[in-house]
Amino acid sequence: MLCDICNERESVISYTKINENKVEEVHLCEICAEKKFKMDFATYQDIMPKIEDVLRGILKLGPYYHEDEDIVCEYCNRTFTEFKNTGILGCPHCYKTFEYEFDKYLRALNLKDGYKGKIPKNADEYLVLNRKISELKSKLDIAVSMEEYEKAAQFRDKINELKEEKNV
Repeated sequence: MLCDICNERESVISYTKINENKVEEVHLCEICAEKKFKMDFATYQDIMPKIEDVLRGILKLGPYYHEDEDIVCEYCNRTFTEFKNTGILGCPHCYKTFEYEFDKYLRALNLKDGYKGKIPKNADEYLVLNRKISELKSKLDIAVSMEEYEKAAQFRDKINELKEEKNV
């Protein structure tokens, strides 16, 4: 979708504007968004650098992450940018070095960072059922957050079906 202001570049920011009970969707490219927000917040010049840092942090998955200050593992010299591009870590120490960034990265992807373990083959049926319901609920949450409501309805129906089937 093209930018509403310049009609030249692809929009990267979209927001909904409500004025006098009128709802308007606004789509802006990076350059026009920066100009517009600086104009709109001209009276707040003392807090603009703070807002820019927060926005930069959100877009780069960390509050103090700047392109010119990439985080580097001291053991293998792998950078966080290299990890994001390849998905491959250099050594076991990368987990500790990039711990904060991983947390932000997983939250941005809406993934849980905990491991639940395997279920033994001879486990109680109730435990297996609860795990299935838990997995379906997390898929439901992801579908809702991605606004895939048809998939979400299917997950919801499957959860209700499992609950009725086993009287949970």
